[in-house]
Amino acid sequence: MSIFAIADLHLSLSTDKPMDVFGPGWQNYVERIEKNWREKVGEEDTVLVPGDISWGLSSDEALADIRFVDALPGKKIFSKGNHDLWWGTNKKVEDFFRANCITSIRLLKNNGFFIENTLISGARGWLLPENPESKEADEKIYLREVGRLERSLIDSQKAFQAFCDPEDANNAGASAPVRKVVMIHYPPIYDPERSNGFTDLLEKYGVDLCLYGHLHGRGHQRAFEGVRNGVEYKLIAADYIQFDPVLV
Repeated sequence: MSIFAIADLHLSLSTDKPMDVFGPGWQNYVERIEKNWREKVGEEDTVLVPGDISWGLSSDEALADIRFVDALPGKKIFSKGNHDLWWGTNKKVEDFFRANCITSIRLLKNNGFFIENTLISGARGWLLPENPESKEADEKIYLREVGRLERSLIDSQKAFQAFCDPEDANNAGASAPVRKVVMIHYPPIYDPERSNGFTDLLEKYGVDLCLYGHLHGRGHQRAFEGVRNGVEYKLIAADYIQFDPVLV
């Protein structure tokens, strides 16, 4: 049983949102996602999808896209991206999933998971204060997202503690988590010489790997990949990884 990841599926099976504006690399991307996914992901595996899943503006518009992902092998964990306008409250989305028999997808928002001896946390993220496009309103959203990431990190630890409940004979003696993984849509870092609320939290909670998306086309050149203060950062936008889920 393995964990894979891919961000920015940008599906539009019932809407007209062509992705070729980002270049010819997006041609036949849906077919490529499905082919690559089915070739490597098994039913017992988990796939992390940090945001920009569907172009649908409502749950009804997004339904075809959600069903497409649900039908692919494995269990999936979704976190929200800036284009996921179909995503309302968790309760509304979960009710929508139940009503439409979507069974393989779980939501990551203000919560966390313990899977395959790995703590999974995350948030949507937002524009960093250093971004010249960041305004006063963005600062408030940024701070809110930093808070959400911390709540998720704490909740993933609770999920691990619940798994290791000493009163549960079946889980007694479980080993400590091998690693801590965060999935976030917006890049949490550009300049490795600068810290921010996201990088501070990743380091405070001893995160091993941070997966992010959002950047496309020429934006890939701005991505920071590598290890900073013990945290590895990896861009997994679908076009950057050739629409091929990466093993994490």
